[in-house]
Amino acid sequence: NLYDLLDEGKKVIVQFSATWCPPCWSYHTSGALGSVWNTYGPDGTDEVFVFFIEGDDTTTLEDLQGTGTATMGDWVSNTPYPIIDNGGSIFDDYDGAYYPTIYTICPNRTLTESGQLTSDALAELLFAPGCAAATLPSDVALLEYTGETSGCLGEPATPSVLIMNTGTSALTYATIGVFV
Repeated sequence: NLYDLLDEGKKVIVQFSATWCPPCWSYHTSGALGSVWNTYGPDGTDEVFVFFIEGDDTTTLEDLQGTGTATMGDWVSNTPYPIIDNGGSIFDDYDGAYYPTIYTICPNRTLTESGQLTSDALAELLFAPGCAAATLPSDVALLEYTGETSGCLGEPATPSVLIMNTGTSALTYATIGVFV
């Protein structure tokens, strides 16, 4: 369960690919995710989990193994992290539109489309301060201002913001101050 991993303080990388996709194969064979898994996964520091999700439900096990008709090569043999086949519904849940799509998900549930980064760039993203596990009971993050950006002098304005609870306790209220 993704949330169980995040609640344990782990960071998660999800790679949506298709066995027939040349850019997917190129990134897969770069070894970036394997390097992250080996260094920070369960047999390393145990801080990161990586999932390869085959997002095209028409591909077969033979395609994953490199012997089918819709494949760029053997996706299984040198892949140390879990592979999920028939993940089309998961890809749809993430509003997937193209392959490869790669997300980094932080313990605070911040989801970033990280793309085809090197293992060093992924590590930098994974261990940035904004991707830390929650440690405070109450910790509200201001993600963005969503209200009006202009108005008329003397007319009331309606500010609006998008916040996220990055704390360990349920957020029941928050007070936001606006200063001009």
